[in-house]
Amino acid sequence: MKKTMIALAAIAAVGAASAQVSITGEAAWGFHASTSGAGVSASGLGIDTAQLKFSAKEDLGNGMSVSAGLSLNTGNHSAGTSSDDQSITLSTPMAAVSLLTYKPGDWVSGASGAATWYGLDGKALSARSTRDAIAVTLPLATGLSLTAAYLEPGNSLGEGAGSSGSTGQSVYNLGVKYATGPATLQAAFLQYTNVDGTLDTSANTVTRLGGKVDLGVATVGAGLQIIKTGAGGTNTQSALSVSAPLVGGLSAQAVYAANNTDYASTSSVAALNGRRTGYMLGLQYNLSKRTYAILNSGSWRGASTTIDAQDSSMYAMTLVHDF
Repeated sequence: MKKTMIALAAIAAVGAASAQVSITGEAAWGFHASTSGAGVSASGLGIDTAQLKFSAKEDLGNGMSVSAGLSLNTGNHSAGTSSDDQSITLSTPMAAVSLLTYKPGDWVSGASGAATWYGLDGKALSARSTRDAIAVTLPLATGLSLTAAYLEPGNSLGEGAGSSGSTGQSVYNLGVKYATGPATLQAAFLQYTNVDGTLDTSANTVTRLGGKVDLGVATVGAGLQIIKTGAGGTNTQSALSVSAPLVGGLSAQAVYAANNTDYASTSSVAALNGRRTGYMLGLQYNLSKRTYAILNSGSWRGASTTIDAQDSSMYAMTLVHDF
């Protein structure tokens, strides 16, 4: 038994050396309070984040490498563990090919550089969905890259599902990104499949623009997304953000978002027509490079409610440790 254990340890050591496996994660616990547009309040203490991330990379030679990432959410006590973003990427001197199951971030606030702990996705901005995807990224010049991606319908996950036999909408995405010095600029165009020309609930095309710049005293940015529906309606979402160091380990963040909808008066979702806005404010105090406390508050008029709905609000205090 002892010899077997020694042999297994030796094999594990060799595998770890060649695969460069690492384990990281995040633990966050705090107090969260919210009031919905209907006036319903809720608050309490508990886990915000309990996540483990495994990453491995192997050098294949000739300028090629492969990397894989697995994420697990351990969740509340006795709740069980659930999977999170998963990916494998093959990198070559010419391009990188990524296979992913992931929940894309909110593009509008992300492109603006919004740094608040809580976002406005699913609130003033569109909700996110989990997707299977393949992406090819090509470096074009110093700081400039082109990405072409295919994403299967949201929440239609698993090998053998999504591309055919589904009434959901897949997405073809073409994007460019330029990052140099303090500035990052992005643009993308998306074409949806299975477009229903009679419905405003069916997306057709999406145009995205965004950028941020570090001015030294603060980082400022903006993001814009214009969605054209199958029936010819338009949904425009935008965000402005700013973040800045204050004194010591204290920093402040803010993001403001707007959601403008213009559908036909006969549309089944015409009640969404009009303008909804929201904001999120944050303070962060760094106790070390990996431990920090945050205070967030926000208010928004939901993107999935009628235009005359009341504002929702929240505030939260959270202690975070990354490892």
